[in-house]
Amino acid sequence: MKYILVLLAIGISVSVFGQKNTEQITGNVSYISTQNVYVQFVNTNGILVGDTLYYIQNNKILPVLVVSNISSISCVGKSISAIRLSLNNQIVANKRVEEKPIEIVVQKSAEAISVNDKAVIEATKQVKTNSSKERFDGRLSLSSYSNISTNYTSNQRFRYNFSLNAEHISDSKLSFETYLAFTHKLGEWKGLSNSLKVYNLAAKYDIGKTASVSIGRKINNNMANIGAVDGLQFENIGRKFSYGAIVGTRPDTYNYSLNPNLVQFGAFVGYNYHKENGSLQTSLGVFNQMNRFKTDRRFLYLQHSNTLIKNVDLFCSFEVDLYALKDSLPKSTIDLTSTYVSLRYRPWKQLSISLSYDARKNIYYYETFKNLIDSTLDKATRQGFRFQTTIRPFKYLSLGGTAGYRLPTNLRADTLASMNANGFINYSNLPFQLSTTLTATSFKSGYTNGSVYGISLSRDFADGKFNLEGQYRMANFNYSNSLLPTKQNIAELSISWRVAKKLMVSADFEATLDNEQNKDGRVFINISQRF
Repeated sequence: MKYILVLLAIGISVSVFGQKNTEQITGNVSYISTQNVYVQFVNTNGILVGDTLYYIQNNKILPVLVVSNISSISCVGKSISAIRLSLNNQIVANKRVEEKPIEIVVQKSAEAISVNDKAVIEATKQVKTNSSKERFDGRLSLSSYSNISTNYTSNQRFRYNFSLNAEHISDSKLSFETYLAFTHKLGEWKGLSNSLKVYNLAAKYDIGKTASVSIGRKINNNMANIGAVDGLQFENIGRKFSYGAIVGTRPDTYNYSLNPNLVQFGAFVGYNYHKENGSLQTSLGVFNQMNRFKTDRRFLYLQHSNTLIKNVDLFCSFEVDLYALKDSLPKSTIDLTSTYVSLRYRPWKQLSISLSYDARKNIYYYETFKNLIDSTLDKATRQGFRFQTTIRPFKYLSLGGTAGYRLPTNLRADTLASMNANGFINYSNLPFQLSTTLTATSFKSGYTNGSVYGISLSRDFADGKFNLEGQYRMANFNYSNSLLPTKQNIAELSISWRVAKKLMVSADFEATLDNEQNKDGRVFINISQRF
């Protein structure tokens, strides 16, 4: 089958409709660990263990997770894709319902912040000279999302984010950091544990010039991919060598609260090398994770980042499982269970090229999710390649594209080989100081295939303090279990206003019309204050 794309702008979000006996609903990624991705929905009625969850990226629908466990409002998923999800990413589920039309809601998020990704980024930065001076920075934001439909009950949701980094309080050795999120639906209350999410809450005390001890919930930059640790962490970061240890628990599987049954402990050693033109960082750690004091997983973790070669950025991480059960008896093993490599090259200022590879073999959970579905799905190898390039040949013109391929697992239709490609052309010197972007996207998987084309126009006012953008997209989708294609027309208006140096207000208005004359509207408003 021909799979050709001429690719044109960075797509933002798209609404899709599915088959008649399912309803597609969206949830938010609430937590990411090395083993699992946790997705929160309004409710999970109609979602079953073994179902596939999808992610809409650059106007394409991609299968990313297989459900391994379910609570009333959350799903625990295992990755089947090379896509690196972030907190607040929108995930689509096919919810089983009686025969009725399908409502699709894609929630916009200007706050798609992943604490794991932030830690990985920090690991690649050059370490700055330590300072014992007091420093504060933070952010407070309020988001409102309204869904207006001619066929369904309208609703409104609110999200409040708060982050704070207080270093060397009163010029002391004590520091504090936190990142909190509170979400609720207007007129509906599901309890504090379901609404409040604590992604980071820790105090740190410096012991001498190079050592420190932290208590609370925190992600360590030297072992970012294992996720948050609730407990004690010790670090000694020297000029070239660093080492440390952790002891505590993992956050709860369902609501990300404290769970004393999920004990974990480990230690790491790292090597850091810094020069004016770049840096090198390598960490090696061994960790033991338990469930009710029985070994759930024991593994070795290797992380490496390198920016020493001019215009080249490299990041990679590997996990090797050291524990297994054979005939219900524990045994030692050496099994590479996770590989991620990302390479970016900038030969000159106008060109950027990146290539990533992600391969994950089976990871067993001997005490947590011990059922046939998990065991069967985890035996498959998930592999994926992604190539991306951006070029700016002239002052006002830029273009680029992304191509991805995921190897099949041969377990079910939606885990067969999938291909996707998208691209953009942007020109920023039209009459009346307008900027335009053209986009095209095409994708094919075992579940669906289709294409999306779009155009947007934008203009800045008041020296960039105010921005106005209009966008139109046309989407066509075909589903493997439906004879009728889905066609949608999507119009959007976006406004952003930098009221002050650290105060930003933005609003998005979106309307969707499909081939069955269903009409939906969405309004997203965000107010963000830095301090």
